[in-house]
Amino acid sequence: METNKKKLFSTFFKIAISIFLLYFVFTKISFTEVWNSIKNVNLLYLFLAVLFFILSQWVSARRLLLFLKEKNFNLSKKSNNILYVIGMFYNFFIPGGIGGDAYKVFALNNKFKWPVKSLSGIIFIDRFMGLTAIGVLVIILGYDIFVKLNLLWLSPVLLLAGVLFSFLFVNKVFPSFKNIYIKTLFISLLIQILQVVSVVFIILSIGHQPLNLISYVVIFLISSVLSIFSFSGIGVREYVFFEASKILGTDTSTAVSIGVLFSIITAGVSLFGIVYHFKDSEKYLEEE
Repeated sequence: METNKKKLFSTFFKIAISIFLLYFVFTKISFTEVWNSIKNVNLLYLFLAVLFFILSQWVSARRLLLFLKEKNFNLSKKSNNILYVIGMFYNFFIPGGIGGDAYKVFALNNKFKWPVKSLSGIIFIDRFMGLTAIGVLVIILGYDIFVKLNLLWLSPVLLLAGVLFSFLFVNKVFPSFKNIYIKTLFISLLIQILQVVSVVFIILSIGHQPLNLISYVVIFLISSVLSIFSFSGIGVREYVFFEASKILGTDTSTAVSIGVLFSIITAGVSLFGIVYHFKDSEKYLEEE
């Protein structure tokens, strides 16, 4: 009962944050200008943005499967893909529901009786490696900032310290995954790079001049981390792009359009999970 209350509070809190930030942003800029940017996008670039986002999710599903197999949970590739897209649907379209990650644990435990503790650990480490990859890319792409601050030496120090801390954490808390740490780190970097490419194509699709492109990419990566505080990242992403545009001296409506388009793409891809949501999805789960 107490757990349900905490989950309900967390859900309402995230939705409230999303609504508040969207309200704040759209009282500062014209929604019409944002809408004009979106409806006049270059469809070829937008298609490429969608394609690279889908690729990032496909690779992400492969990373999850790698963690599962390391624990001898031999889920088939097809079943893993279905499970992943259902998880995306739950995360984006069912506020207050079981949640995408919790659904994966529930479905696999219910179907195969795999231990909840082990499955929860896999979900956590999967997320943790994604966070590590974002940190690595932010440090690498923030090279110019370190140069301007005359702290170039700090960049490799932070990079090495961050990766070392991540490895030691995995080795201490999840020692069974230490042998695939390097492999999953590179996979996680690939996932984030694919999403970064998706964002670059979004920027190009709205006709935004690729000035400050690296800065926008870094802002996107930071917003990805902060998105845990809102519902599906909605609101936080737009707010971060809005504030960043003021710092970079670029058009605020155009910047917010980047965040809105990424949310729309995420929603569109996640919607495919509805195909299995209204069916007995567990019948699709099979071991290899």
